[in-house]
Amino acid sequence: MKGIALFNPKINEMIQGRKSQKTELLSLKNKSNRRIWIHAASLGEYEMAIPLIQKMAQKDASLEFIISFFSPSGYKNAKLEPNSKKFYLPFDTQSNAQFWYNHVQPDVVVFVKYEFWPIFINYAHQLNIPVWYWNFLLRQNHFIFKNWAAFWRNSIKKCRGFFCTNEETEILAKQLGLKNINLIGDIRYLRTKIIQENLGDIPLNLIEFTKDQNTLILGSSWHQEELALLNALTNNDLPIHHKIMIAPHDISEAHISEIEQQFKDYNIQRFSNFEGQKNTQIVVINNIGLLSKLYALAQVSVIGGAFGKGLHNIIESAAAGVPVIFGPNTTKFPEANAFIEAHIGFKAANIEELSELIQTHWLKKDLQETKIIKLKTSAFFAQNVPQIDHATQIILEH
Repeated sequence: MKGIALFNPKINEMIQGRKSQKTELLSLKNKSNRRIWIHAASLGEYEMAIPLIQKMAQKDASLEFIISFFSPSGYKNAKLEPNSKKFYLPFDTQSNAQFWYNHVQPDVVVFVKYEFWPIFINYAHQLNIPVWYWNFLLRQNHFIFKNWAAFWRNSIKKCRGFFCTNEETEILAKQLGLKNINLIGDIRYLRTKIIQENLGDIPLNLIEFTKDQNTLILGSSWHQEELALLNALTNNDLPIHHKIMIAPHDISEAHISEIEQQFKDYNIQRFSNFEGQKNTQIVVINNIGLLSKLYALAQVSVIGGAFGKGLHNIIESAAAGVPVIFGPNTTKFPEANAFIEAHIGFKAANIEELSELIQTHWLKKDLQETKIIKLKTSAFFAQNVPQIDHATQIILEH
C-alpha cells in the first residue's frame, strides 16, 4: 500500500489521514449517552445516512454519533450533524478492530450501502453489538457471490438486519441466506427531497430567462452531451420559445470557452455576465452550486457522465419533476433502469442516439407536451421517497 501511495495522491492522503487516528481516538471521551457508529465509504454514502441520523436525533436528542469514512472525499467534505464526530476507519485488522471498539464504544453499528468490513463485523458480533446495513445494495455480479468470498458472506450473516434499496437486492440477499431483510427503498430519494426543500432562492435572471419557455438543461455535462446537443441544433431550427442552460461538470475557463465557441451561433451568455438579455438562447452556468436549484426551471434534462465512468445524479432532476436523457454507462445505477421502466428516463447507446432523443423529447415538442411528462416524473419521484420512521425505531430498539 505504501509503495502505491507514492504514485497515487488519494491513497497517500488516506494513509496520512489514518496516522493521526489513534491519537484522536485516545482523546475521545467515554460516552455519556448511547453512541451510534455509522460507516460510509465516501461522501455519497454519508449523504444516504443523513436522513437516518436526523430521524434518530429527533427520536432521542441525547444520542452521540461517530461517523467513519474510508475515502478522503467523505472525511474532508462531510458536513456533520449535531453531536457527531468523524474519523477515518482503520484498515480491517484484528488489532485495529479491538482498538476501535475499545475507544468508540458503540451501542449500534450501521454500515451504508455495501461496505464489507468482515473483521470489524465479527468483532461487533463477539461483543453482542447489533450491526445493520442501511440502503443496502447488491447486484448479480457482486464479488460477495464469488466462491472465494465466503469469509465476507459469513461475516454479514452475523448482522442484525438489512434495509434494502430495491427488490433485486432483497431477492439476492435471501439467496445469500441473510436474515431480517427489509425492503425500504432508495434513501437517496428521501435525501434529495430534503435537499430540494431547503435549496434557497433561484437567481431571478434565470427565472425570467426560463419563464413560459420550453427549457432544456444539461446537468454535469461532458463533451459527449454537449456535442449531442450541438448535433441536434444543427439538424433543426431552435424554436423561439425553446431555451437552454448548460451546467458543465468542468467549469474551467478552457472548457467554458470551448462551449461558447461550439454554440456561437445561438446567442450564448455566461451566467456570470448574464443580465437578462432578451435575445439570449443559451446560458452557460460557469459556477458551482447552482445546478440543484436549476432543475426546477427546466422541462427536460440531459445528465452527463454515462459516456465515461458512470452516470451523474439523475434523482435530483426527478425531484424537480424533470425527465432525464442520458448515455449508456448505467450498470451501477439501478435508478436509471427504474426511470426507463417508468418512461421518464431515456437511454442512448451513442452520441447520435443522444442527439435523436434530445430532438424527440424536447426540440420537437411544445411546452404543453413537456409539461405532461413533468407531472408524470413528479408522481414517480413522490412514490419512491421512502418512509423511515419505522426503520429508525427498529434500529434503535434492537
